[in-house]
Amino acid sequence: MAYIEINKNNFLSNLKKIKDITNTDIFAVIKDNAYGHGILEIASILNEAGIKRVCVRDNFEANLVKKYFEEILVFFPTLEYNSANISYTISDIKQLKRARHKKIHLKFDTGMHRNALSLDNLDEVLELAFSKFEVRGVFSHFCCSDEFGCDTFIQLDRFKKIKKRVIEFCNQKGYKIPKFHISNSDAIGKLDEYFDYVRPGIAMYGGIAGFKPVMSVWGEALKTQIIHKNEAVGYNKKYMFDTDTKTTLIDLGYSDGILYFDKELKLRDTIAVGKISMDSMTVIGEYKKVCVFDDVKEFIKNYPYTITYDVLTKLKTHLKRVVV
Repeated sequence: MAYIEINKNNFLSNLKKIKDITNTDIFAVIKDNAYGHGILEIASILNEAGIKRVCVRDNFEANLVKKYFEEILVFFPTLEYNSANISYTISDIKQLKRARHKKIHLKFDTGMHRNALSLDNLDEVLELAFSKFEVRGVFSHFCCSDEFGCDTFIQLDRFKKIKKRVIEFCNQKGYKIPKFHISNSDAIGKLDEYFDYVRPGIAMYGGIAGFKPVMSVWGEALKTQIIHKNEAVGYNKKYMFDTDTKTTLIDLGYSDGILYFDKELKLRDTIAVGKISMDSMTVIGEYKKVCVFDDVKEFIKNYPYTITYDVLTKLKTHLKRVVV
């Protein structure tokens, strides 16, 4: 059966590099099945490595991993009560007024203009939040940290002002000062301050330059056959052979999350030919198993209109994850 290998040593190396650069506690992002790597497998490695906090997409993911960590921050929570080590992101004042779970992080908009609290009613939010809830954190998110430009530093300056105001407010009212965090993967190595936590996602998984690849995707042989000269393979005869060629059919297709192609695709050690099928693809050569990719950064060169996140998160949960 097709499967995914997770390189534990490379993952731990990436964690160490992040820690060495930032000298800040890691709030690891393991949302969306740990970017396709397997949320339980990655949670176990993080726990072993001493990481105490993670970010997840929703309540379902939070409940899957709550036994591993001191704190789990849910980005898109429902509003019901939950375990003491689970925190909810508050990104809208209406949500804040309806929320029942008492442990929260306030997310403010510093320039992304997506899902975050407006700075226009900062003091109103602080009054409401600190009077009713345990505010564990205050955070924001960069919109352009993967580019070289001024937007990141404009956002950083706004966040520093938010931090200053929150601390002033807490000191005036006698509330405990929360933790602050804004740095995502692409901000690592670019900032003059990393606050209380950094929130690496794609960097941990080796999906950006400077970090080691963590995932390799493998298909196993279903059959081997010789396709003769002037014959084609697959739907619509997209790939015609100009000589007798030995081929292997492997058990990976677009239903497993492999991106669609309609003629040929360069894999690590061979080429897949013809249209990809729902559950299989044909490769040139005879193999017992085939590595589709072992570095997603290289693989996306086949697809000029996608990104590493897209490839990784599309991989389906039914594929077995094996930590090696």
